[in-house]
Amino acid sequence: MDDQTGGGPGPPMRLRVSASAFPERERVDAWRETFGRHVLRLEIAPLDDTPFRYDAEFVGLPDLQLGLGTVSAIACNRTRALLADEKDDILLLIPRAGRMQVDQGRKQGVLTHGDALVRRSDALGRTMSTSGEYLTLVIPEKALSPLVADFDRLDFTVIPGANPALRLLSGYVDLLMTQDPGAGSGVRTATADLAARHVHELAALAIGATRDGWALAQAEGHGLRAARLRAVRADIARHAVDGDYSIVRAAGHLGISPAYVRKLLAAEGTRFSDLVLEERLQRARRLLADPRHDRLGIAAIAFDSGFGDVSYFNRCFRRRFGATPSDLRARMREGGAR
Repeated sequence: MDDQTGGGPGPPMRLRVSASAFPERERVDAWRETFGRHVLRLEIAPLDDTPFRYDAEFVGLPDLQLGLGTVSAIACNRTRALLADEKDDILLLIPRAGRMQVDQGRKQGVLTHGDALVRRSDALGRTMSTSGEYLTLVIPEKALSPLVADFDRLDFTVIPGANPALRLLSGYVDLLMTQDPGAGSGVRTATADLAARHVHELAALAIGATRDGWALAQAEGHGLRAARLRAVRADIARHAVDGDYSIVRAAGHLGISPAYVRKLLAAEGTRFSDLVLEERLQRARRLLADPRHDRLGIAAIAFDSGFGDVSYFNRCFRRRFGATPSDLRARMREGGAR
């Protein structure tokens, strides 16, 4: 997964592709010709004798193309003949599971889980990837160059996975890949255009932003805040049912202060405690609705959902769902029996 066309104006576009659409006997040749050369603009070749696999989803936004795919071991070449398309995109390639070796002229690099390769689409190059999952971002030069310091150096750069901005970028892209960025994705300002600009700003931070690019990303409604808000919400969803979970713990997980967590959520019109409570109540409701947990008493469900006080749980549950936990469980069983 190396080179795709950036999205243009308009709503987000999604495309799922799979080499399995071709008969196995002619799969490699058909995929190389129809998708590799004409869509990805790459020469693709298998690296071993295992069955060839290429399953991917692409999301196109204004001045941004995202791709996430599971592939067998392959080599991808950007050849001199393919450079005739005169693309001037910047590519970020991120192994999610697998390992990638990159050769570009006299430069070589190896990427493992979470690292990112930054390269230009107008440069000759070859990547050799083990089987695994790979994330690709394609950003037109015009969108990124005003935000990145010393932009002309970007012929070949490897960003380590520990880079904080890269981790925020990767998490934010996950959000866009799994939800419709034009229809509300958990980030208040994430229309398709703004979501793309958030990605541009976060990519610039990971690569090395100008002073103006850094200031822009930190402003309210821009990339850094949007990504951190996503990270806060994801941390709440992951840890809310832990009985000792707190805003201090959440801030520690994310490397920011509790005051900054409050500020991020206040801009969304909500509070940390409200989000944690909602996560806990929704888990309790799911447990009550699942017949497999009929042997669990109400107290056990309360504790399993992160509540330390059963009376408090009952009050919150009734206020949220208009029924006690016992009543709701009985209604669901009665409805299922009909």
